[in-house]
Amino acid sequence: MFELLDAFKKKEFIRDLKLCKTLMEDKEYPWILLIPMRDNIMQINQLSEEDSVQLMKEIRIASKIMNELFDSERLNIAAIGNKTPQLHIHIISRKSSDSLWPKTVWGMQMKKLTDSEKIDRADKIRESFSKIEL
Repeated sequence: MFELLDAFKKKEFIRDLKLCKTLMEDKEYPWILLIPMRDNIMQINQLSEEDSVQLMKEIRIASKIMNELFDSERLNIAAIGNKTPQLHIHIISRKSSDSLWPKTVWGMQMKKLTDSEKIDRADKIRESFSKIEL
């Protein structure tokens, strides 16, 4: 039975897609996570062929949403998992004006959204996902 690792249970839930659970984090960088709802999966190559194709579709859709909503100059997309081994894909909206540009955001201290900022951002992302056929 699929269950999120504890580290992910603290993130803001956006919605379930066909394959992935979508979560949100960080204030400065619009950032979502896609987590395939499959048991004991740590690497993309452990997914079935069908799930791999669906994952790529959901990454593409989520990337389009993040790019359009946050006017991204660049999207950082990665599945690292060194600290949290459950397969998860980061999709991060970046701009040359952000405080770390051109460095990566990996390992940096996250800035928490206020409750109202979290609700506003999550609602925007949810609304965009609801307009797309998955």
